[in-house]
Amino acid sequence: MKTYRFIPFQLLVAGMLILIGIGCSRKEKSLMAFEDSNSIAIENPYIKAEFIKENGSITQIYYARRGKDWVEVVNAFLPPVTLPDSAVQLFDQNSNDFRFLSNSLLKDFTLNEEEHQLSVTLRGEKNGNPVNQTISLDTAATYFHVKVNCELPGSPAKLDYILSSYAFNSDHPPSFVHTPGLKFDNEDSKQNRFEILPGKDQIIGDRAYHSPAVIVQEGNLFAAIVPDLSAINEHKITSPDARRTSDIPTNKFSVAIEEDKYTMPTGLDLNVMTGITEKPVMSFGYMDNITGHHIRYQRVNDSSMIRTLDSNDLQYEFDLFIGADVPEYDGFQRVIQHLWAQYGNPVFKNRPHLAMPFDEYFRIIDSITFHPITYDDINIDLPLDGYEDHGSWLEWEENGQTLGGYRSAIEWWNDVLHNSAFWNNAREAQGFWYWGHKLDRPDLINKAKSIINWCLSAPRNKEGLFALLYKANEKEWALGFTDPVNGNTRFFLKEGNTYDVSTMSKTGAHLLDYFLRCEKDQRIVDYLSPYGDWLLSVIDERGALPSYVDSRTMEASDILYYSAQPSSSMWFLSELYRATGKESYLEGAEKIAGYLEREIIPEQKWIDMEQFFSCGFRPLEFTRDRWQNQVARGNLATFWAVEGFASLYRATEDKDYLKSGELCVDYVSFFQCGWDPHHIYTAFPFGGVSSDNADNANFLDARQAEMVRPYIWYGKTLGRQDLIERGVAAARSSVVLINHPRHKSNNIYRHTNIYPFGLGPENIDHEAHPQSAMRTHPSWGEGSGVFTGLAEASRALGGIYADFEKQIFVGVDGLRIDKANIDQNNIELSITNMLQELTQPWDDPYSTVLRINGLPKGEYELVINGVEKEIAISGTTVDVPVIINKDRIDLP
Repeated sequence: MKTYRFIPFQLLVAGMLILIGIGCSRKEKSLMAFEDSNSIAIENPYIKAEFIKENGSITQIYYARRGKDWVEVVNAFLPPVTLPDSAVQLFDQNSNDFRFLSNSLLKDFTLNEEEHQLSVTLRGEKNGNPVNQTISLDTAATYFHVKVNCELPGSPAKLDYILSSYAFNSDHPPSFVHTPGLKFDNEDSKQNRFEILPGKDQIIGDRAYHSPAVIVQEGNLFAAIVPDLSAINEHKITSPDARRTSDIPTNKFSVAIEEDKYTMPTGLDLNVMTGITEKPVMSFGYMDNITGHHIRYQRVNDSSMIRTLDSNDLQYEFDLFIGADVPEYDGFQRVIQHLWAQYGNPVFKNRPHLAMPFDEYFRIIDSITFHPITYDDINIDLPLDGYEDHGSWLEWEENGQTLGGYRSAIEWWNDVLHNSAFWNNAREAQGFWYWGHKLDRPDLINKAKSIINWCLSAPRNKEGLFALLYKANEKEWALGFTDPVNGNTRFFLKEGNTYDVSTMSKTGAHLLDYFLRCEKDQRIVDYLSPYGDWLLSVIDERGALPSYVDSRTMEASDILYYSAQPSSSMWFLSELYRATGKESYLEGAEKIAGYLEREIIPEQKWIDMEQFFSCGFRPLEFTRDRWQNQVARGNLATFWAVEGFASLYRATEDKDYLKSGELCVDYVSFFQCGWDPHHIYTAFPFGGVSSDNADNANFLDARQAEMVRPYIWYGKTLGRQDLIERGVAAARSSVVLINHPRHKSNNIYRHTNIYPFGLGPENIDHEAHPQSAMRTHPSWGEGSGVFTGLAEASRALGGIYADFEKQIFVGVDGLRIDKANIDQNNIELSITNMLQELTQPWDDPYSTVLRINGLPKGEYELVINGVEKEIAISGTTVDVPVIINKDRIDLP
């Protein structure tokens, strides 16, 4: 056997330093390889791969270090030639000649050496079609990079699939599972829609690729397949028949086909019940699917899935993460941070996201939603009898006060004002206050006050529980828009007998946020304190509390009792403590936090009502996908937990709460689009958010505005630029879906639908095909985009953010920081106006601020792109006015 040891030049220097007593370690970054006629092994200090020729194929085993030992984590999955009828037939490689299970075809290998990398190329063929697979290992990596090439015969080329599959070294379903979507049988879901194929014949289609990965972890044993998203775009192959088959019909919101975007899809798969092995099997490669409600990606195991390709040369790539001493349940964090570093950050830095400055988006929404809106064929935002016509905004006088808020945009619900888990006027109040002060607009501040007045006019019972929905036509309040205690879990009701505890707590938290950050209106605390006292009385010994209460009897419902929904009550009670200083509220919040930390966070069991009551409705007992052992996760309760742990950390400075919040914010980032997928073309999806892991095909869902504030707060607090960038991307994405000529000309939102200038839908591609969906509420669209998304980003960061202590430098308002240096009291910044990189540039000058943090008090010389200005720093933060011109930046 030959043995090779590779040490990069820098490490040779380190080795020399060892000899003179400095104490560096060569081993820390060394690469090693072993080779003989029948085997090759490559390793670095953390992971190792062995390739052994056995019985006409190549066995691949991947190890990770645990202490001094190598522990097997995954092996290349080699299914038998003939499968039992009960097995998952995806792995039947003899079903037709156009199926390629790459690992089963490899026969020979070659070791390749580079300075900072070792790689092994495995070679094989099927019916004369060559298949090559190259596995690369870098010096300090904790993952292998895998590249698969296949040359198809024929003209035109045809393919059913080509897949790379790996078995995880566990003889039972892992304790932690993440994939972009659920699989479930009709009998599991009770939906019985379109004769959906069984779960074993479902995969995860690329319509669910927001930040895609298959992740499994059992104890400290961890593995993940992470698609190379750049390779998906670079090596795309158009197809005349791929992506064309769906069980979901098109409708008036569907978008025209663009032929060059209809490419051969990639697909992910995880199955813990293959019927072939007890081990979980995860796969990635090219394969098409048939979409069905809501949303499932199906594969028929016959010749009907063979697709025609416009190229004979296929290539796909992915990273295979492994670990044997990864902290239990935490492995996903390295994956989500890797995805942003590799794919999110380059898009953030290099592609202009919006077509205009933030202030211009505010001006547009200000000019549209508060004035009469004329539609040609849509009966929404019509004037209501007895109210002045202010478009989407409704305002009236009651008991000597002005009350107001955004109303629903749904035709049959157009008179309803609501504080819901989705659209929520209480959330928007701080944005009205912010823009009013920023632009010296007293009318906006008055609108903020009118929202608060309206919220505080909601009737309460003697325990302080309050109504959430106002019917303007009847001038009556209702408790909410769903009535689960009476078995009526559908949305958009106007009557019911259910108090929605999680939504009352969310609304209360937003009102307290207004109290803490905008104006100390004591009425808010006085109104909410009885509700806070009631919450304390119903927290049980585990730290959970009811999600729903019967308003007639005040009896707690068992519906979603031990779910993730108490997270909003943790957030509310922590904010109430911060507003009042009353210790019992903090104790209550901490008791709920303990429940979440013990029972929810370890497996990320973010079960909330949206999985059951919304368009992907399923029975309440369906909380887990048995084919993957994956929890039915939403993200509403995760958002609330992210906010709640941040509030608890602000209240206590307990770093355990900060750690819990970081776990939550990293996990929920899998729902954020962290790249620019070529097959999503209705609008530019980057930074936008999806709904849950069943309703997983939609992009740019309006909820992204809610994540702006916590992303930025955690980024600042933890010193993580990636989270601040995510927050800015979420803010920008929250106004992408407005109908504007500059959005069309700059390929930001080209496929607008039935809504006129300045308005738009709540998301796109909801049913797994190009589609611009329905507008449900200004507070779940353009209104929340401006008054939550852009307001929170501008408020927290200004237009340019530079923290020299934490080395965080982020452009916010149409800008990019290319370089930041400080030499004693000289600050030099190089900034690019990204609005000049647009197809149709923004040429008008606009004002913004540079916010500088992390410098000692003193006098400084600031230079931006060669323009100088003397500034004084007298506190922790200084805002420097900046004028952005077409060809220069001025410092007035």
